[in-house]
Amino acid sequence: MNLSHFIAVYAFLFYLSMCKGYLTTHRFFTRRTIETSRCRSLLSAGGTSLSSSASSSNVAKYTSLSAPVSASKVERKTFNRFMQIELWRTPELEALYPILCSIEVACRDINRLMRRISTDNLDGLHGNINVQGEDQKKLDVIANRIMKNALCCSGKISIVASEEDERPCLCSAVTDNSNSAFSNGEFAAVFDPLDGSSNIDSGLPTGTIFGIYQNPKYGPRDPLTTTTQKGSELIVAGYCLYSAACHIVITLRTGLHIFTLDDVTGEFYLTRSNVRIPRSGPIYSFNDANAATWDPAVNYFLSDLKTKSIRNKSCSKNPSARYMGALVADVHNILINGGIFGYPGSKIKPEGKLRLLYEANPIAMMIEEAGGMASNGFGRILDMPVKDVHQRTPLFVGSVDEVSELQRYMTFFQAGSK
Repeated sequence: MNLSHFIAVYAFLFYLSMCKGYLTTHRFFTRRTIETSRCRSLLSAGGTSLSSSASSSNVAKYTSLSAPVSASKVERKTFNRFMQIELWRTPELEALYPILCSIEVACRDINRLMRRISTDNLDGLHGNINVQGEDQKKLDVIANRIMKNALCCSGKISIVASEEDERPCLCSAVTDNSNSAFSNGEFAAVFDPLDGSSNIDSGLPTGTIFGIYQNPKYGPRDPLTTTTQKGSELIVAGYCLYSAACHIVITLRTGLHIFTLDDVTGEFYLTRSNVRIPRSGPIYSFNDANAATWDPAVNYFLSDLKTKSIRNKSCSKNPSARYMGALVADVHNILINGGIFGYPGSKIKPEGKLRLLYEANPIAMMIEEAGGMASNGFGRILDMPVKDVHQRTPLFVGSVDEVSELQRYMTFFQAGSK
């Protein structure tokens, strides 16, 4: 046998082995697909027993390789479709649909940038100082521009107020277009374009917080008056979380819903509907490094919480500290697992650090929609008058048991100091 014959035989044998491997792989995935479909159909039908070819062990084996399946959640619902249905149920809010779609697009775009921080040289400082006196990151500036353009181009927003800007502005100024279409919208948007931006260079979670107000029907409709309404007047509140997964968590005052981005299709799908925060939970999110500057009531509360001495706490789990340095990330953890997030005032800054308009009010609205509680230590956050667009406030949000108990400590120590 000469060399050419040897090469031909070798090539033919290699081809056969490849075909065998392909057929084996194809047979496995075909069987897995068929059995997964069978398991899903049985689960959706409420079946309690499976055939011999799809035993309960196969259910765990094959369905674990794909998305979790439940009897009430077989067909995935996109963000846009869900909002169409929700707004159909409340016709007076149908005009919100373009705004909600613009928020979805903005969150997807910002998330894409967050994934490319290092590869596209988006980390580090921009070189400017914002109105809060903070060094702006590059993505602070970019995210701010993305949010403003997306909201204003929806055609339904007339005024936008950003944490990064000194004052609210008309959309006609944002788009550099005097066309009345950009100034006649009936809604105003407030937002923190990139919460937790100090986490950017470390690859830790960040987020975007937003809220939508309806322009006043009577009285002045200037940007300042429109955006300084009480938090209880919000008609939409939500945040986008950029982390291991990208989530939109949003309420239209009809329950709190969580959507998760599918990186393959580029769509946000409903993954949790009508979310309810546990009445009590084990998580507490406080930056203990500042404990020496806090009100004694907060320190006494945390001391009793850690030793499980809280009187009205129903959670039996041991307390666990979690603090990520981004309001969105910490609140999301509390929302899912229960507990309390707190950013108290200090001796130097008794008014606290978090902005009432851009951060505290939208978060408080969402927590209350989920059955939780939001307080400044002495009263409801959503009832606080907004005197300035950059007004700050202490913030305590989370499960009812923990937040109400902290408020009791604050009230007791305040009364004792008089």
